Amino acid sequence: MAASSDAALTVFAWGNVSRGDDAIGAILASRVIDLGNAAINVVEDHQLNIEHVMDFEDGVPALFIDASVAIDTAYKLEKLSPFGDASISTHSISPSALLELYEQTLGKPAPDAYLLHVRGEEFELGDGISASTKVAVDRAWKFLDELFAGPCESWAEALSSASSGEAT
Repeated sequence: MAASSDAALTVFAWGNVSRGDDAIGAILASRVIDLGNAAINVVEDHQLNIEHVMDFEDGVPALFIDASVAIDTAYKLEKLSPFGDASISTHSISPSALLELYEQTLGKPAPDAYLLHVRGEEFELGDGISASTKVAVDRAWKFLDELFAGPCESWAEALSSASSGEAT
């Protein structure tokens, strides 16, 4: 989806559709794109790269979406902070390191950012998405669909509340 000057949120989603549950980001990105909401910029890629630092918009919050093996629930929303870690390379970068790179490169504070972890279990080459991950994706989509059903002016507050464990 092309960048919009009226954007209220930038969604970064990534994963490899050829590796089973790693397709989570691409699946959810497709659903967000299908909403056709001009207030949402979607950046979907095979992996998060340093070049994505240019996809942020001033003052526009960011929502990162990726498969995770580090959670026990279907999905979890986490507030991110800029943090330079060892993940920076020319081929991939963590969301927190990308935020840090944004601040270093552009000399201004990174936008508010959140990571939607969606539980995945099977990542073998050639696998389809697993049955349990389909359930996790649907639960994460319900959260996103409810978020996007509200006015775009409320999305940042809703993400902040949800990431702190408060009900939205």
